[in-house]
Amino acid sequence: MRHPAHCPIASTFRTPAMLVAFHPAPVRIDMPIARIYLRLIAFNLAVFATPAALYAASEQSAPTRNASEIDWQTSPLDLDLRGMNGEHYLFACPPGKPVPSRVIGSGPYTDDSSICSAAVHAGAIHAKDGGTIAIEIRPGQPSYTGSEKNYITSASYDRAWSGGFVVIKDDIHAFPAPSR
Repeated sequence: MRHPAHCPIASTFRTPAMLVAFHPAPVRIDMPIARIYLRLIAFNLAVFATPAALYAASEQSAPTRNASEIDWQTSPLDLDLRGMNGEHYLFACPPGKPVPSRVIGSGPYTDDSSICSAAVHAGAIHAKDGGTIAIEIRPGQPSYTGSEKNYITSASYDRAWSGGFVVIKDDIHAFPAPSR
């Protein structure tokens, strides 16, 4: 008998459910019918669950599970992220009300701007729904220009600021899960 890890499908997915389903244990005549039935169900789920469906399910839940929950006041500066230039972070913003006075810039934003309010300004989430967003930490700029977007008016700042960030709208699923 071959170990389930040698099964090409099991080695592709490497999830516990797939390894159990492809376990090469034989069905014996004296085995209770309930146990046989459970093995058949596990086998059918493993065989007929498409790789695309399994991938989509795992990708859909990953960002929310790994996102840090924050409130409408939290900024990257509050989280000591200044200087982590180029690093990506996922955050879960609750449904609520943006704080327009805490948004400076138009993307990039100063790192003392509210992350969730900047995400609404950037169009990444709607305040009433909240949601998971991604940001990238950037170095500071000589100045920041304000604008009005998505019912949020951001402020301008005409002097240099030491840190900033951008809200990434493209695809939060593209970021790898943090290592544990």
